[in-house]
Amino acid sequence: MTSWTLFLLALMLLCSSTLCSLGCDLTQGLLEDFSLLHQMSTFSLGPCWKDRNNFNFPKGVMEGSQLQRENGTVTVHEMLQQIFTIFSQNTPPAAWNQTQLMQLLSTLDQQLEQLERCVGQDVEGEEPSLGSENPRLALKSYFQGISQYLQGKEYSHCAWEIVRVEIRKVFLFMSKLTRKLRD
Repeated sequence: MTSWTLFLLALMLLCSSTLCSLGCDLTQGLLEDFSLLHQMSTFSLGPCWKDRNNFNFPKGVMEGSQLQRENGTVTVHEMLQQIFTIFSQNTPPAAWNQTQLMQLLSTLDQQLEQLERCVGQDVEGEEPSLGSENPRLALKSYFQGISQYLQGKEYSHCAWEIVRVEIRKVFLFMSKLTRKLRD
């Protein structure tokens, strides 16, 4: 075995424990994502207030006591995946800084890969404990509502601005959640 193979094996063994999820601190990256979203547009939200929407972020489910470290990591992964999907499968406004948008997508992809490595298994296969609300289902419903909102507004510039602000709130929540899981 080469030293590189031994290193990868050791890393994989380390990451198969819950301890690794503690070492997967995405807090700084999430704050950078938040900042990128802020900088991406210089458009004033004033004309868009008429398009505001309450997307009903499932905060109660996300802050519930059933959200353990393992489920928390899967929950963060789900949020990142859904955000990546929204921004990559739909056409955001051309007025946004496209370089920053591409940087955001690249960073999201890297964070998803980092979480998958840290968990040491396929996070898609994780299921919540029996008897608890399913945070992943609540999140899927929440993000589906955002996608339907964009579609209903025909992906207008104002709709994207409202979504951009909403997703910034999600990044702040994820940052808070990752700090809580780390402690």
